[in-house]
Amino acid sequence: MKKILAILIKSYPLEERKPAQLKLAFIFGIIVFLVLFILRPFGTTTNLTTIVLNCAIAALITFVTIVFDFFVFFSIFPLYFKEEKWTIGREIIWTLLIILTIATANMLAGVIFWNGKFSLNGWLRMIFYTAIIGIAPATISILINQARLLNKYRKEAGEINEQLPSKPSSIIIEEEKNSTPNELIEINNDVLQEKNTLELITFKAENEKDSLTILATNFLAATSADNYVKIFYEDGGKLKTTILRSTLKKVEENTALFRHFFRCHRTAIVNMDAIQNVSGNAQGYRLQLTSLTEEIPVSRNLNSVIKEKLAAIRP
Repeated sequence: MKKILAILIKSYPLEERKPAQLKLAFIFGIIVFLVLFILRPFGTTTNLTTIVLNCAIAALITFVTIVFDFFVFFSIFPLYFKEEKWTIGREIIWTLLIILTIATANMLAGVIFWNGKFSLNGWLRMIFYTAIIGIAPATISILINQARLLNKYRKEAGEINEQLPSKPSSIIIEEEKNSTPNELIEINNDVLQEKNTLELITFKAENEKDSLTILATNFLAATSADNYVKIFYEDGGKLKTTILRSTLKKVEENTALFRHFFRCHRTAIVNMDAIQNVSGNAQGYRLQLTSLTEEIPVSRNLNSVIKEKLAAIRP
């Protein structure tokens, strides 16, 4: 039992992007159309037009049902559908729920389009058989996909770590501070003024009263939770945190001028110069930063971007 629970709590990717959800629903609709067209479970009719129409109706029902599940359940239970909390167990339950709603929708369609009769016993029987038939292949598919993604991201993370230096380089502002006097003379006054301004970074709360001003080189990361952001930074060689009532978008605007600061996830912004190690699980990359115990996630659609940025910053 413990082994089963250990498997069920393993991390699993959750598709939160609406376009990708629509694409997934469309793919499943096409699969349903093809399966029904090949098996033709619509009685003894041999009329090709009728068969295609019936298959198209079933495919459309599948598409609409999956879109409904994604859009409605994600909106009603936003705290439940969070990738940082998503596991194999939750994915199995979610897949089973989709299967059950598709079964229910198709039974209702049978009553409407194919002169079927609705009964409570028939509905419960369809749900039961659909669950029994669908849960085994769905679970196997999820476990195989989890293992595939885990191996993929671990391997890629290992390749990235091989390219990382043992000691991160200074960020661009520090490099400018180390310029020789002759080089500084060649820089016009406007650029010098901008450089001095960029050495400090200020984060302000929505009430404009609470704020945090730190050296840009000391900034490590910022993460969001509801209407608050948590700023991680170093002060005197020690890790410190400050929580402000603000948004990550506002923090992103404050850090826009620093090429080493990057929004790697909808919930996090990092100072890429502070990255010590990159790990991977089935959900994608995880960044381990200087002094920080918790790992920062990377959105899967930004995997190639994060690799390019690390390569550019740390050649």
